[in-house]
Amino acid sequence: MRLRYVSLWGALFLMLCAVMAQAQGDGPRPGLMWNRTGLPAVFPLQVKTRSGQNYVLLLSDEQTDADVLAAYITGGAFFRVLVPPGTFRVRFASGITWQGEEAMFGRHGQTKVIEMPEALTFEVIGLRRKAGHLIDLTKVDLGDQVQAEARSLQICHYLGLGKDAFAGRLPKQSGLRHEDPHLGLTIRSRYCFAG
Repeated sequence: MRLRYVSLWGALFLMLCAVMAQAQGDGPRPGLMWNRTGLPAVFPLQVKTRSGQNYVLLLSDEQTDADVLAAYITGGAFFRVLVPPGTFRVRFASGITWQGEEAMFGRHGQTKVIEMPEALTFEVIGLRRKAGHLIDLTKVDLGDQVQAEARSLQICHYLGLGKDAFAGRLPKQSGLRHEDPHLGLTIRSRYCFAG
């Protein structure tokens, strides 16, 4: 009888925790929610936000206007996601309490929408760069006409011969490093900003 009583209290405690988590608006885990393009996500997209709001990033195909990628962002936290190649319209839904993909942060004006004024292109530039973007939403006041800022963010690849090809030329912690012992090549990748 006592075991049954403890199990009942345990079940009630778990249900209470679930209700409290729902009431606090715990959203999806930060990061990629889905990618419907069928293409690999290899281009960087970084978003700077202020705390107090949470965001859903939506990329839409420029031609068809169909949503092709979604990611969840916790306001104020560092956020970077890899996206597929292409040119996309970029929108953000923002709010406080997550209510699911259909309602986002709530109906009747509870979900605010921020749309980038121009489509952004994610592509390979030359042989050594994957071009992406950094979007700064920290200066956007919801309800004002202040535009979000975007600038170029790239992944740069450096190719060298031999194991010590980059000795003294790049910082030790300059990003990813790949060595091919058969060809004697070393490739280093790091995030870089274009002028």
